[in-house]
Amino acid sequence: MDPARDGPSAELLSIGSELLAGETVDTNAAHLGSSLAGLGIPLRSVRLLPDDRAAIAAAFAEARTRVPLVVATGGLGPTHDDLTREGLADTLGEELRPDLELEAVLRDRFAAYGGTMPESNLRQALRIPSAEALPNPIGSAPGWWVDRDGCVAVLMPGVPSEMRRMWTEQVVPRLADRFALRPVRSRSVKTFGIGESALAELLGGLLESPGDGIEAGIYAHDDGVHLRFWTRGDAAILDAPVARATALIGEHVYGTDDDDLADVTLAALARHRVRSLSSIESGTDGTLLAILAEAARIEGSARYVGGLLKEGGETSAVAPGADATLHMDLGPSDERGRSRIEVTLSGVIVLDPLQTRVHGSGAQRLRRAAFAALDQVRRALP
Repeated sequence: MDPARDGPSAELLSIGSELLAGETVDTNAAHLGSSLAGLGIPLRSVRLLPDDRAAIAAAFAEARTRVPLVVATGGLGPTHDDLTREGLADTLGEELRPDLELEAVLRDRFAAYGGTMPESNLRQALRIPSAEALPNPIGSAPGWWVDRDGCVAVLMPGVPSEMRRMWTEQVVPRLADRFALRPVRSRSVKTFGIGESALAELLGGLLESPGDGIEAGIYAHDDGVHLRFWTRGDAAILDAPVARATALIGEHVYGTDDDDLADVTLAALARHRVRSLSSIESGTDGTLLAILAEAARIEGSARYVGGLLKEGGETSAVAPGADATLHMDLGPSDERGRSRIEVTLSGVIVLDPLQTRVHGSGAQRLRRAAFAALDQVRRALP
């Protein structure tokens, strides 16, 4: 395989029997997939593997025939079932040997915390000759960078905080040096109140032919449907399809790129001379309060001063003082999956009750309902 000819692509091996048993959620895969995409390295597959030496070795061997970059997380701990090092060593036909420098780093780490290093941790100081150790400043497991036979294998800890720091500080700079990366530039148009299929029909040929060197896709989120354009070329070429899409979609668009629906709504309130906003909600478990509390403090936006929950017709406390109060009541779902959301905005304008179909269940349903309430306020206060 010639990476320069084929272009870099990657496969991810998520290693740990706890992942297959459902005891741990593999958040590392989502983080790495997003980061790789931004670097211009498409992630071709993600495999979950048990703590089995033969299975790990076979997965490395297969992946190395398909892609120039194999990333593995997990299995670098000190216990008998941490076998990622052994699996890659078997694949490459190399022998694990003690690395005295790594051993010294480990002993110093334990000494700094006033403890004696268990002998089992010496397994983390083993290295094959072709592996370059990757420092782990917040954990005991060093990573590996192995560049051999035209393929790079990266081994990182499974602990998310350790993996993310190692990825950012150690791996990404090496990837930039090793491969001719063409980072992906992207822009988004964010909508609410229109479904994926309706949006695709409205956009027509823009989705299939957004422009030379540009690709497009539609993605559903709790805060609406996002239209994304991306390119490996100059980011400026994305401005034209974004402008065209915004014009075609019209009132359903609430923002672009980093815009947030809560922030956009608070900015609309500020334009109507509302300096501060409180909320009272029922049937939502405080979801609206949480979304507004997390909104960024954008200069010129109304300030959110807090919210209250209303249960059984009574509020949990006296509402804090504010220029306006957003009232939201979410009813139960009917047999068709529709929930009635009643929204009023005291002090500014009384909004007509909103009835909408809220898909999903549990927390997802509540978030979508809260965003629907915010979108109604946004539309009523242009």
